[in-house]
Amino acid sequence: MEEITQEEMFPVELFENVVSPAITPNGTFPPSDEPPHPKNKLNDLPGSQWLYFTKTLLTTAYPAQYGHELRKKHGANKPPQLMKTLIEYFTKHGELVLDPFAGVGGTLIGAAIAKQPRKAIGIEINEEWIEIYKQVVKREKLDLQEIILGDCVSKMKQMKDETFDFIATDPPYNIHFEQTMSNDRYAKEFANRRTNYNMRSKEEEDLANLPSYEDYLYAMKLVFEQCYRLLKSDKYMIFIVRDAYQDGEYIMTHADLTNIARQCGFKNKGDIIWYQAGTRLRPYGYPYMFVPNIVHQYIVILHKPIAKKAGKRV
Repeated sequence: MEEITQEEMFPVELFENVVSPAITPNGTFPPSDEPPHPKNKLNDLPGSQWLYFTKTLLTTAYPAQYGHELRKKHGANKPPQLMKTLIEYFTKHGELVLDPFAGVGGTLIGAAIAKQPRKAIGIEINEEWIEIYKQVVKREKLDLQEIILGDCVSKMKQMKDETFDFIATDPPYNIHFEQTMSNDRYAKEFANRRTNYNMRSKEEEDLANLPSYEDYLYAMKLVFEQCYRLLKSDKYMIFIVRDAYQDGEYIMTHADLTNIARQCGFKNKGDIIWYQAGTRLRPYGYPYMFVPNIVHQYIVILHKPIAKKAGKRV
């Protein structure tokens, strides 16, 4: 097949009227009255908004909305506003979204509050988080999306191939620890650095309850295999994860998970470093050693390529 140049793939006329947008404080797309490009098959956004989410650094300061005081019990809950932006970028109106680790429903709420709401299905192993999601939906008068109680791998195996147009999820970052390096030694000096977040679960199938990081990575491969099967060809999946510091070493969780996803067939399309302003700093190594406060997370973008036809070079 003849090589296609970058100029042929992305002709100048597609972007001749596009102005690079400024980052908005609350992480939403900048306003625009432009219509979407007629060749835009990914989303319903015009060129200026399209470019907004291609920056590899995203800083947000979302207001505490959509039942935040309820959802914050889940220590890794994702802002619905962020999930809304992701869903608006990677889908068109009428397309179907999946979140295999739905938690307290950040993705499901994000789909409901999108400019043109999308349908979404979530899977969550912890019934407590599902109940919080339902409370928020009822109080905020949002559309209730389908949320399934159970282990995500088992539930995904019951679904048909290539059902979803987009998968967006926030898996467990790692296995649970009994305590972090920021414990009661400095409770008085750094009392304002403590939280009452609950990240533990009694469910045996909860990935965060596995005995080792290696077991966690193997379990995530099983998840990614099902995600790959359920995602339509030429569509995208994103996962949001934070790196970890354990046993005196920095662990690049986002890179490990990306490599596992590639083994399942996904193409790595890059990542966005996300910093949520106001993240609390904690005295992990104080006053003896350097231990990083990991205040950023990675939005890793994966793509399921179109299957190659037999006997044809692509």
